[in-house]
Amino acid sequence: MKKNMNRRDDKPSTVKQLTAAMIALGKYTGENSDAERTAEAKRLGGMEAYRLLLANALLGIVETDAMFADSADVSAEQMQAAHWQALKAAGAEEDPGKLLHFLRWRTLRVEGPLREIAQNTEAGPLPLAAAHAAEGLQLLLGICAAGQNLEVASPAEMTTNLKGAREALTNAAANIDVMLNLLAQAEDLFSL
Repeated sequence: MKKNMNRRDDKPSTVKQLTAAMIALGKYTGENSDAERTAEAKRLGGMEAYRLLLANALLGIVETDAMFADSADVSAEQMQAAHWQALKAAGAEEDPGKLLHFLRWRTLRVEGPLREIAQNTEAGPLPLAAAHAAEGLQLLLGICAAGQNLEVASPAEMTTNLKGAREALTNAAANIDVMLNLLAQAEDLFSL
């Protein structure tokens, strides 16, 4: 990978660029014409909504490729270097505050689907435990990120977030205990 491609600027990609990337990956069947982009933006509520949808679609495509690539037979060092490449491409590897914000953003994206799964009572207590753990982690990462810039960090906000993180992690542990109790009851039934 060329050095100038390792780092991304903070300028978001355009709808045209995002669709071109999807076309290059063979994952877009549209025309990528001005008329098509305008119609899709109108249908979705604006160009920013369309860009948001495309960026997330492309992210899903690339994450799936990364997931498959992660299953390759490589050394731990090669795997770690590959994972850091994503952080380099995002421009988050050199600044601890930016890295922590980026990791928090990733965690926020995990929490939502877990909460959706947990709405189904048949899913049991573990998805809810995972959602609470993700919430606690994202709060902790936010506090860590805020701590990188103590001149503007708010002790009151950090305290509130620490209490929220502790509550979320306590709720995660309580849901794990529910599952452990259910498993203990099942073991008792099977041992009869």
